[in-house]
Amino acid sequence: MRAFKILPVEIKVKDFNLSKKALKRLEWMDWYFAHGKNARLTCRHFGISPDTFYLWKRKFSPYNLKTLEFNTKLCTPHKLREMTTQPWILKKIYDIRLNDLTKSKYEIEEELKREGIKVSSKVIQKVINRHSELKNTEHIRRINKSRNYKVARIKAAIELKDKDLGSLIQIDTKHLYILGQRFFIFVAIDCKSRLGFVYAYKSCNSTNAADFLKRVTDYFPFFIQAVNTDNGPEYLLKFHELTERLNIPHYFTHPHTPKMNSRAERLIKTLEYEFIHYRNVLPEIEDVKRICGEFNDHYNNKRLHAAIHYQTPREYVTNYLHQKGVVYGI
Repeated sequence: MRAFKILPVEIKVKDFNLSKKALKRLEWMDWYFAHGKNARLTCRHFGISPDTFYLWKRKFSPYNLKTLEFNTKLCTPHKLREMTTQPWILKKIYDIRLNDLTKSKYEIEEELKREGIKVSSKVIQKVINRHSELKNTEHIRRINKSRNYKVARIKAAIELKDKDLGSLIQIDTKHLYILGQRFFIFVAIDCKSRLGFVYAYKSCNSTNAADFLKRVTDYFPFFIQAVNTDNGPEYLLKFHELTERLNIPHYFTHPHTPKMNSRAERLIKTLEYEFIHYRNVLPEIEDVKRICGEFNDHYNNKRLHAAIHYQTPREYVTNYLHQKGVVYGI
C-alpha cells in the first residue's frame, strides 16, 4: 500500500487505528490516485462495483481517514418507531415483573388477562428487554455456574490401547431384558491383556458405576492408569468424582461412536453369545450376578484369545509381568 501518495503530509497509516475494512478502502483510494484517477480501472482491479467505489470516494477525505469507516449512526432513522401500547399498561407490566423476576412473559400475560387487560407476550418481552433491572440475571448466573462444573470430554490417544497393562481400561454398560425384568451389566476390559470383568446391577446410575469401578480396581492385579467410557450419565457425578480421587484420567468417546469402545463392545457380545442367550431362566439379580462370576472365571482363566496369541488373559498378564521382573500372585 502506498498511502503516502494521497496524504497531505508523510504519516504512518497505523497511527489512525483504522479497521481492516477501512484499510481496504484506503487501498482503493491509493490505487485510484496512483493510476491516473481511473475509476473503472480501479473497480476492475479490486473486483468492486462502480457504485460502491463512488460511494466511498464521495465520503473520502485525505485529511480525515476516519471517513472510510462505516458509521452506523448515519444509517439510523431520524424518527424511531414507538410502542403504541398505553403507558399505564407498560407501567403495570414493569411493576409486575419488578416484584417477581422469575415470572415469565406468559404468566404476566395471563395475569393481565384476568384483570381485563389484553396485551400480547411480545409486548411484555419488549418491556423486559428495554429495562436491565427486569432481567433475571440470577437465573443466568446459576446457569453459567452449572456450566462451569461440566466435565471436560477428553478423548483417549490411540497409543494408550497397547501401551502397557492398565494403560487404558474400557468400560461400558449393557441393558438386558429377561422375563420382563431389566438388568444392567457393567463390563470392563484391559485393552492390552484382554483381562475382563463384568458385574450386574438392578439400576444404572453413577453410584453403581462408581461401585463397579471399585470392584474393577480390586479385581485387576495391576494399577489402572486410565479409563475410557461413553457419554452416558452413569459415568458422570460419583463415577467421575471417584476417578479424580483415585487420580485416574477419565476419557470419553465421541457421541454415537461405539467403535471407540470396541473391546468393551466385543466383551459384551461374548457375554451374550456364550453365557446369557442359552440360559432358560434368570429371574433374579443374584442369578445374573452368579452368571457374571462364572463368566469372569471362564473368560480370564480358560478361554483362549487369538489377539494375545492363544493365551488366556491371566496367562498373558503373568508372562508379561514375569518378563518385567514383577512378581504376580494370582
